[in-house]
Amino acid sequence: MKCLSYSNRFYYKELSEEDANCIKKDLILYNSMLHTAYKKLYLTCFYGVKEAVSLEKQLKARYGTNDYFPLSAIHEARALLKSNIETNQRLKKACTKRIERIKEKIRKDNKSLQNWQKQKEQLIQKSKEHKTSEADYLYEVQIVSPNIKQLKHRIGLLTFKLNRETDKLNHLNLGVRAACFGSRKNLHHDLEAYRYERRKRMLIPGRRQGKYSNNLFKYHLESGIMVYRGTEKEVHLPIRFYHHAEKLERAVRLPHNTAGKAVAYELYDHGEYFIIKAIIEVEPKMIVTKKEEGSIGIDINVDHIAVSHIDRQGNLCRQQILPMKLKGKTRNQRKHEIAETASKIIHECVHTHKPLVMEALDFSDKKRKQRYQPKGLNRMLSEFAYAQITEAIERKAAYEGVEVIKVDPAYTSLIGKLKYVRDKGMSVHQAASYVIARKGIGYKEKILREYRVFVKEKQTQTEQWAAIGKKIGKASIKECQLTAILALFS
Repeated sequence: MKCLSYSNRFYYKELSEEDANCIKKDLILYNSMLHTAYKKLYLTCFYGVKEAVSLEKQLKARYGTNDYFPLSAIHEARALLKSNIETNQRLKKACTKRIERIKEKIRKDNKSLQNWQKQKEQLIQKSKEHKTSEADYLYEVQIVSPNIKQLKHRIGLLTFKLNRETDKLNHLNLGVRAACFGSRKNLHHDLEAYRYERRKRMLIPGRRQGKYSNNLFKYHLESGIMVYRGTEKEVHLPIRFYHHAEKLERAVRLPHNTAGKAVAYELYDHGEYFIIKAIIEVEPKMIVTKKEEGSIGIDINVDHIAVSHIDRQGNLCRQQILPMKLKGKTRNQRKHEIAETASKIIHECVHTHKPLVMEALDFSDKKRKQRYQPKGLNRMLSEFAYAQITEAIERKAAYEGVEVIKVDPAYTSLIGKLKYVRDKGMSVHQAASYVIARKGIGYKEKILREYRVFVKEKQTQTEQWAAIGKKIGKASIKECQLTAILALFS
């Protein structure tokens, strides 16, 4: 597990001209090596191009540097190529699933179209025999013909969508597209931004051999000085790290050739200034939570997180509502708000020694369909950074030794609404978090007596709740109870 620590800003105007030029030249040099290494690796991987001389020796001879710059560039280029290959596989898998879903929709619509067309043929035949009544004519004009027209239109749209997805899949099957450092968009519209994006960062992996955990960045803890070994000279920078600084100091102080000793440093240029980011390998803490103490369930929503504390018997102890004001905030503001909320949740888990239970949700499909949704819903889904929230919670949990249990999200809101909203006087989201907490430690939710009319005995519990949800839909509690009563006496 890795954690990050950021340094203070270093303004170029506050450095000597030699130091500033040394850092700028090294940024250009490193990124040039990176682009060359990626191109060579790409050609070797997909076109079988082999060189007699190793890539490291080629870069070293071409740029005339020590071993550390070429090795770092090659390491990052390999990681980037691997990431692109995995992304290509993921996109192909997602595209294949979308194609299967579209084909199934077309199959169902074609079946419905055939049935409606048969009915129309029967009505036409009836008309030829002069047996058509007024009701038959109205049925044909008002129902049959509009349905046929609608289905043909829908099948046409689905076919267009199918062809588009098939083209995407064929394109993905051709192989991984070569990376364009600086982005193709900037290349065609903003050359200055393109050039800046191509040279703005430099990543030097750590080494556990040696005193300072890194060959090019030497952090002197006693004096608070970072010595950067550039290609032209050494640059001495008075530095201070924030957030996880103690972990960085512990790693640097570790003995030679010890696990966790290596520290990678990333120098990131921001135009007028640059910062140095330390990447530290941290072992996760031992799990300090126990299911025997109960659990804490959370239901993540757009503007808040509902939290439920339960004991080992599954009884509700207390509930919380943690607001998250993400609407209208910048990216960094949302990130800070999410981090603060995650810290509060994990602090409760550590204090009570209870594991955290959350839903295993995936919003990728919803976000993929944003272009077809109203503007307000699109904005809500964009600001509802569910993946960021779960990642922040899981990362904080790993730091603090809190077990995170993920449960099936199916029908948690429905179960909470029908069983606990009125009984315990809570909102739907609070009830959902309560159900999630109970699921996490193995409790199952039985069907209430008044809703058993909607289910069959041979169905599994999930199928039973699915049947209830299909019958009731998004009705209120009163409407649900009324529906159950009417079904009982029907």
